[in-house]
Order: sequence, then C-alpha cells, then structure tokens
Amino acid sequence: MSSGIGKNLDEILKSEKIEQTQSTQNRQDAQKLQSTQDNITQSSNATNNEEEQDMIKSNGIDKNNMDKDEDNTNNLTFNTNLDVSECDTIKLGDILEKMIEINTIVRVERIFDESEVRGTKVINVVVNDGTRKGLLSLWGNQRSLLKDVVVGDSILIKDAEAPKLYNNRIHLKITNSGNLIKVKSNLPSLNELLANGGSSSSSSRKSIADLQEGDNTELRGLIVALHTKEPYFPLCDDCKKKMVLKKGYAVCKCGKKIDEEAEDLKWVFLVNVTLDDGTGTIRLTLNDENDFLDFKNLKKMVIDDENIMELLNKKLMGLDIVVSGYAKHNDYFDETIFQSKFWHPSNPVEEIKRYLTMEK
Repeated sequence: MSSGIGKNLDEILKSEKIEQTQSTQNRQDAQKLQSTQDNITQSSNATNNEEEQDMIKSNGIDKNNMDKDEDNTNNLTFNTNLDVSECDTIKLGDILEKMIEINTIVRVERIFDESEVRGTKVINVVVNDGTRKGLLSLWGNQRSLLKDVVVGDSILIKDAEAPKLYNNRIHLKITNSGNLIKVKSNLPSLNELLANGGSSSSSSRKSIADLQEGDNTELRGLIVALHTKEPYFPLCDDCKKKMVLKKGYAVCKCGKKIDEEAEDLKWVFLVNVTLDDGTGTIRLTLNDENDFLDFKNLKKMVIDDENIMELLNKKLMGLDIVVSGYAKHNDYFDETIFQSKFWHPSNPVEEIKRYLTMEK
C-alpha cells in the first residue's frame, strides 16, 4: 500500500523515528483516537437509520476536544487548485479503523442540516463509493468546503483520518492539512449505487477459513450455538443504552422513563451466535433486519416476563443461514468476529442456482 493511502497510526506511534517537530501533534492524535474504542457493540445495529446520531455517538474525539478543534478550524485555509492525479486513493471498503493520510473518491449521498455540538458547528455527510458507506464530519470552517457541493456530486476527500468503523460505516474526519474538492470520476451514478445497496462487494461470498479482518462479504453456514441471555430489549433514545423493564416502564440509567408499550419506544434485537460452515466457526451478531422472526410476539413475551431463549433456540439452532456483513476484530474476545447487516435462512433453490453458475 502506498504511503499516501492510509497508514496504521499504532505502527507510526511505535516508531522511534518520528520527527521531533511532529511529536506533540502525534501524541494528541493518539489520545484522541484511543478514546474511540468500541464501547457500543450492544447497540451497534440499533441505529441503522440514524446516521447523524451514529456520527456524534462514535466521534467522541470531537466532542471531548471541541475547544481545540474550534481553535484549529478557525485558522484553516483550503487549497482549491488540487491536482487529483497526484493523489493515491483507497476505496471506503478497504479503510480500517485508525488509518490516517487517507485519500478517497466518493459520491455524496446525503448532506445533513448544520448542527451544533458543545458550541461548535458541524455538518455531517453520508458518502458512498459502492464498496461501503462513510460518514464525513466537517467541523467549524471546514463546512465551507461544501459550498458548491450537492447530493450526487463526486468528491475527493484528501488527507483524512478514520477514527471509527461503526455499523459498517467508516467515519472520516478531514485533518487540518486536508481538503475536499469536486472531481470527475468513473463511479456509478448515485441512483446506481443506491440500487445496488451501496455495497458492490456484499454479493460476494467467502468461507470462514478464508475470512480476513475488514472483509465486507457474505457467509453461509449453520447456527450451532446461541450466547445471548437477553437478546431483545428496549433502547434509550437519548443515550443509546439498554433500558430495564420495571413495573410497566422502561427505565434507563440516564434517568429516562417511558411506558414499556409506548409506540415510540425502540426495541433492539441482538443475539450472538456461532456459525459453522464446515471450514471453521465464527462468532457473529444477528439483528432484526429480517422477517424470519415475529418481533411483535417477542416483544410481548419480554413484557410478560417470559423466557424467549427457549423459543429462539427452537427457531435458530441448526438453521442454515446466509448473512452479509463485515469482519472486524473484537477486543473483548481478542478474535475476529462477523458483524451482520442482513441475514435470512438459505434458499435451497437459490443455492443450487448459485452452485451451477459457479460451475460454468
């Protein structure tokens, strides 16, 4: 990989050859990036349709260091005469957490309204290149980079860093020396990207034995174990934490209290299972992005204090499923796990067609 398309910050910080003039800034960067460790795995699939909340939730480096960022962005100047040919670029799907010096060409899928976080104004942008979606935060004066940009435009994001991968969306932040500029590209149109689900690699399939960290792919196998004791629970809309049911109410540690049957109370399904495809096993998380399970019935069972694990074991144990998602390292288990986006029971007819197609 070229030095211009993403270096692992951990490796750089271990090097004894960092120039003295950069040491202070690098220490600050390391402290910022360390604060973005994955502390929201229990609710990662609960916010698929809340991109801006995802950004604020996982981009803690900006919230905790807002005063410093505001001082920096007030002094930014941007070069609009950028030579795109000189930039080595990387696909969103190939970016890993904590990479820096990232150049990537993407299409703008959505531009959020300007918001304010702890006194600093920010605009969040959903970007897409067909391999993955990304969330770009533009803080302070960086917002001016969007002056002539509209949804559907192709843009080059230059010299960015990726503090966080969350819900299979890579979060990007342009550095003080970075830039954003409209460019011509060979990317499919936005309508084509959206029609393909925004991920051209999601239709590929790999065996567990061949799976590598960062792969955005599809697996097929049998569920051989369930590990979650409380897989269906209400989620606090304010702090995105798991709520507890008490005497007809869902109660959160942050103090929020809401009727357990309220229509606006969000319920989350997250069950950790082990998948076996004959080449190996892997732990993965199943979400509610399917119609295989009756979630209304599961909700009623939880409210009535019934044990839903007996039902889930009957429905899921030994089930042959196809699951699309991405492989990531889990610090708690110190192993690679698979974070699912969509899953469904395998269709024998479709699997036969797939096999015959591969044989040709």
